[in-house]
Order: sequence, then structure tokens, then C-alpha cells
Amino acid sequence: MDFVEITNDQFKKGLETRRNMLVFGKSGWGKTATVEEYAREHGLKIAYVDMAGQLPESIAGIPAIYTKESDGLGGQYYKRMLDVELKEFLECEGEGWILFFDEINQGTPESLNTLYSITHPDPTMRRWCGHRISKCQIVACGNLSDGTDGTVYLTDLPTPLLNRFFCFKLKLDKRCATKVLRKKYKNIPQVNKYISVMLDNGIAPRDVDLALNILQYDHDGMFLESKLGAALTAKIYDIQKSVETLSPTELLNNAKTIYKMLKEDGQVTFGLDIITTEEELKNKLSDFLSEEEIKAVMKGEE
Repeated sequence: MDFVEITNDQFKKGLETRRNMLVFGKSGWGKTATVEEYAREHGLKIAYVDMAGQLPESIAGIPAIYTKESDGLGGQYYKRMLDVELKEFLECEGEGWILFFDEINQGTPESLNTLYSITHPDPTMRRWCGHRISKCQIVACGNLSDGTDGTVYLTDLPTPLLNRFFCFKLKLDKRCATKVLRKKYKNIPQVNKYISVMLDNGIAPRDVDLALNILQYDHDGMFLESKLGAALTAKIYDIQKSVETLSPTELLNNAKTIYKMLKEDGQVTFGLDIITTEEELKNKLSDFLSEEEIKAVMKGEE
């Protein structure tokens, strides 16, 4: 089935509509992280249900028999174990909560069958363990069974269940991923170059994040190689060595020379690129200079 492709930013905007959303995408591309970020920004709680390995009873609940002492016949009624586990969520009908089914296509067919009443398109018809959950927001994420990430998924989702969601496919937005990672690791020289090299080599943003964390704290290279492979790790360390060969003073002086050439000639060659504006130069300099140092370069300060 073909799905409309969206970026992480579009995913987050879609969540603001509070419609049932099901988003497929490769592992590590930020599906769960986007839901968590949206929840933090809007003050929402998340009720997680990881469908991988779930038994139907762990979702739909297990019938338990209770006897009322006042009932001479030993009257019985059914109660669900999840009444205790999800007490806070169920008592308010899910108001202020996101009900999040992660790894949804790792669920067994029997487990998926328990989701129909929970995910009903009409909120007033939603029931979980006999409780109304008309006020929660329902989101699901999964991975496409197309073999592109080397993973075999347990099952394809049945069409009636898919029809309970607006379904999309997440595409990698390198600009957005670079912006987020660059902000997080702005203290690392050449951070833009590291990110660009890894994303261009098909490394998922989550693993780029892990690799930058390793570089930041200079852990043993075996951890980096376990995520990136030997060839790409060698490229990363080559970039690192090229920075280490220059002192901070040399880096700053080189930047001032480049800026002066840009002002005089209207353009300057920077690596393989021709820079024609100050904004382009700022983006390049941000690989190895802080914001304060770049400002000093632009002002011509010593």
C-alpha cells in the first residue's frame, strides 16, 4: 500500500489535529521521539503499549471473578487487570493522554484484533476493558515490511485496522535532523560535516546521535565502529584529525582571512563550495567556530 510521505515536522503538526495517526518509517528515524516531543510541548501524558511480544490478554485484560459478600448466591462479575495498571488513564477517559501503540506491526494477529474497539474512529465508541476512552488521542507507529532496513516484521496490518487511522510514511528530512543534532552537539568542531557524512551514508538520525555522543566524550572507537562500520568510522576520524591539526588561533585567523576575501571579491572558495553570501559563510564556519567567534570574525575583532 502506498502512503503519503511526511517529515517529522509534518508528523508533529498532524498530531495537533488530534486525529488517529499511524506513521510507518525506518527504525531510528525519530517516530517515537516525535510523539514524545509533541507530548512534552503540549503537557500530555503517554500511555505506552509496545506491541512487540504482547499477548492479547495483556492488552484486552484478563477476566477475574469477584464475589460480593452481600450476594447470597455468590454473585460474580468481571473485572480487568488493566483497571489497576491503567487506573489513572481510565478514570478520566484518557483526557490529557496520548494512547501510543509502538511497533504496531510486530503484534500478533490475535493482539491486533483487540485494538478495534480501542481505536474506533468515533471517539464516543471507543472502549478499553469496558471503559470509555473518548477523550484520549490515539497514535501508532510501525515499520514497513519492505525489507529495506533488513528487518522482517511479524505481520502486515489488516485493512479494517488501517482504516481506523490516517496512515503516513515518514521520510528523512536531513535539514531538520541536522538542525536538531547540530543544536544538541554545537560544542563539537565540524559537527555539520560529521552529520552530513553520516546521513549521506544512510545512517539513521538516532545512530548519528549516538555516534556524536561517542565523539563528544571520546569513547573507544569500537563503539563508533559498531554503529557506523569500519569504513565510515575511518572517514569520521579523518575529519576529526583535520580539525586537531589546527590550533584555535589558527582556525580563527583562517576564518578572518576567508571573510576578508569574501568582502573584497564578492565570493570565496570554501572546500568544494563557492560562497557568495555572509549567511553561507556563517553556516560553513559553524562547523568549527562558536557563535561568539563567528560574530567576532564578522565584526573584524581581534
